Amino acid sequence: MAKVEFPRILGHRGTLEMFTENGIKAFEYSLANGITGFETDFHITADGVVVAMHDYDIKRTTTGEGVVETMTLAEIKAFKLKNSDETVPTADELFELFDNRRDFYFELELKARYGEYYDESRMDEYINKLYASAVAHLSKGTYVFTCFDTSILKRVKHLHPDAKVGLISGGLTQALVDAAIEAQCYSIAPTLNGTEQALVDAAKAAGLKVNLWHSETLELWKQARDMGADVSTNNHPVAVLKALREAGLA
Repeated sequence: MAKVEFPRILGHRGTLEMFTENGIKAFEYSLANGITGFETDFHITADGVVVAMHDYDIKRTTTGEGVVETMTLAEIKAFKLKNSDETVPTADELFELFDNRRDFYFELELKARYGEYYDESRMDEYINKLYASAVAHLSKGTYVFTCFDTSILKRVKHLHPDAKVGLISGGLTQALVDAAIEAQCYSIAPTLNGTEQALVDAAKAAGLKVNLWHSETLELWKQARDMGADVSTNNHPVAVLKALREAGLA
C-alpha cells in the first residue's frame, strides 16, 4: 500500500486550543501557526443566514441559549462566544479569511437533518446558501461538503452536480464505503479508532480520499499516516503540528 507522506492536519472547528470553537479567532490562530486545513459545521438561522455552529442549541458555546434554526441572526449576535468578545460568525464572515487562497482544504459539514427544523424546502435553502457562500469566497477545488447522512449528500449533488461531497462515519465498514460510492462521494471520513487497514485500502482503491479523525497526538498522526490518510481532523492542530516539526516530520 502506498503511504501518504504528510496527511494534512485539519483544524477541527478552527481549533479547540485557547479559543472558543468556531470563532474567527480560532481560525486565525491556526492559520497564523501553519495550519492549512479545516473542518467545521453549519446551521441556518430563522431569517435564512448560514452560521458556523456545531450544536443546534447555542448554549454550550455562547452566553445565550436557543436553537439556531428558531432564532434570527440578530438574536444570535446579541450573545458572545464563551470566554470571548466574539459573536457567532456567519459563513460569509468565516470564509472571508480564505478569499482567493489556494493553499488550504476545507471540509464543510452540514449539521442539518430532515425533521423538526428542516423540511425539503428548508433543507434546499440551507444547502443553496452554504454553497453560494463557499463559491463566493473559497477557491474552486479547495472544499468538500460533508455529512453523516447520505440522503443530504445526494441532495447536494442533485442541486449542485459540480459540488464535491464526503461521507462522515464512525468506524469504517464495507457498507459505508459502498454508500459513499453510491452517493458519488469525493471523500470518506471515518474515525481513526475502530477503522481497519483493509477498509482504508478499499476506500482508496475506489478512488475516495480518506480523512481519519481524530489524531490528537504525534503517535495518532503517525498511525493515520501509516494507514494512508489523506487528511486528519484534529482538535489541537497547532500542538500536533509543533510536535511534527520537532520530530522533523514537517
